[in-house]
Amino acid sequence: MSRKQLIFSMVYGQSMIAMLTILNVFYPEYLGYTWIIFLVGMVVFMGITMKSQLKHITSKEAKTIKEGRLLYKSKLEEVRELQAQDKLLVEELKPMMKSAGLSFVGMIIMFVWYFLYFPFARDFATQAEDLYLRLGVFLLGYELPYVTITLLNLISRRSIKETVQVLNSYEIYDKGVLGMGLTVTFPIDPKSNYKVLVDPDRKFVEFIFRQGRMLVRYRLYTKSVKRVADLIKRYGKPPEMEYVTREA
Repeated sequence: MSRKQLIFSMVYGQSMIAMLTILNVFYPEYLGYTWIIFLVGMVVFMGITMKSQLKHITSKEAKTIKEGRLLYKSKLEEVRELQAQDKLLVEELKPMMKSAGLSFVGMIIMFVWYFLYFPFARDFATQAEDLYLRLGVFLLGYELPYVTITLLNLISRRSIKETVQVLNSYEIYDKGVLGMGLTVTFPIDPKSNYKVLVDPDRKFVEFIFRQGRMLVRYRLYTKSVKRVADLIKRYGKPPEMEYVTREA
């Protein structure tokens, strides 16, 4: 998650909490409906996040790339076959799987907390006369799980030093490369921090760049490693391109 996305996530979350707290304070009898509002809000947030991941479809750079000549298009069956054969991939994905596990734990905490705490908060709010006390009770109900989940996500992100994004579908044009979350225009800007790594034995080509403290690897599996690497080298002119060699 980029800094901009993180700020948006925090602002969005706090806005939802403020709105739900006010609704619960003045209409505690409709607590079940605010839960529905919360779920709808989460779906909207996920949709916005997914839109940012699909920018390769709608961005100006993507449209420019698609105006070029298509040189290579991946095959889903081939990519999945090569993934299954790559024994090192599982080890590389373990940190991200642990991160996903922490996020799942956070969701469970949120659901359990909601159904345990908020019935009490509703009963309390219908009896308490102090407005600020009612605000505090409901605010605590939302902020405590929010802070817990935020901390879990922060810990999981900091524990990951590098991430591997396997592109199940990608296209190479003479003007660039398009894949899920990846948009690289050709020729590659020498000032960019993109590095191209070619691993003939494991059958992939990678676009690598650093995002803050994390090293991000966009991996393109293909049986035609040499062809894909040659196309990227010829049209992309990457400032740094490395070939992995292993001793027999």
